[in-house]
Amino acid sequence: MTISRAGLLRGALASTALLPAAALASTDTAGQAFRADLAPGGAHPWTGVPRIGGGPLRFAVIGDHTGIGRPGVFDQAMVQLSWLQPDFVLSVGDLIEGYTTDRAKIAGQWAAVEASVAKLNCPFVYAMGNHDVDNAETLDAWRERRGAAYYSFTYKGALFLILNTEDPPTPMPDKTAAQFYSLVDLMQSDPDKAEQTIDARIMSDTFGRKGEYSSTEVVRFSDKQLGWIRDTLAAHPRPQWTFVVLHKPAWKMRSPDFAKVQALLAGRSHTVFAGHTHYFTHEVFDGADYINMATTGGIRQQYGPGAMDHTMVVTLTRSGPLYANTRFNGLMNVAGETGQVRAY
Repeated sequence: MTISRAGLLRGALASTALLPAAALASTDTAGQAFRADLAPGGAHPWTGVPRIGGGPLRFAVIGDHTGIGRPGVFDQAMVQLSWLQPDFVLSVGDLIEGYTTDRAKIAGQWAAVEASVAKLNCPFVYAMGNHDVDNAETLDAWRERRGAAYYSFTYKGALFLILNTEDPPTPMPDKTAAQFYSLVDLMQSDPDKAEQTIDARIMSDTFGRKGEYSSTEVVRFSDKQLGWIRDTLAAHPRPQWTFVVLHKPAWKMRSPDFAKVQALLAGRSHTVFAGHTHYFTHEVFDGADYINMATTGGIRQQYGPGAMDHTMVVTLTRSGPLYANTRFNGLMNVAGETGQVRAY
């Protein structure tokens, strides 16, 4: 979710359990098995390893569950995605509300997410969003439950780069956090009133976006992460396709760091996925698809056709990816029911 923030937590993501990229490149010459650049043991940012089987690579991407998640949307979306049986589901981040130092509250938010994810019956792959990690307490929770803040893996011939746009993270001022949680709490106790309040703010232009980002709405990649991106791409020069996942749509935010990433991707067949804006867009740069996912439960921040709860199902064919952009309020079971109540 996009909210103005101030302050900076420096150096918090300095340690990751990454293996040298070159070492992983040689472990699976066929490129079909799931191979990640993380050390064995400890927490990993996925719930399981996808199986090797017949058929092409097929995975589903979802948008932001938070901030200010509408009750039931994310939970039912996990049920709906289980009907599709993809190889795995990939999140672009913002799964908890975060922006609190209360460790019990942080743990409770993650436990609720994990209970919903368990309904998938397939692996779930995590990426870090600004709501997931914004201070020392949320960072500790991520490390305990997810491990690495950024990582890569190969599977069925494709390379996945899961990046971290909060490197280092940006805490929210206490006053802003208090205002934010007043809406979070209202959404849980009276969702109709909460949505009316949010829609009124959009109409008055106090909450929506007009296309520009404030000076506090920034993307940050550490030098260490940029070096890792360079080395990982060099170690995997010819995958069938490269999928890049990051929370904030850095290409929309004039990020000089992401310009370096784009330069490294030049000449490579790739797709970029992001979230954060709660509004779907699709753009093409130098032949590559840049897909800004909307929401899987997070509130809308502006009106328009891109305000939706949806999934992007990606199938990698010999000629490249095919994309099936599907709203959750249109993904039905055999009885013609979605199970959704509050989905856009």
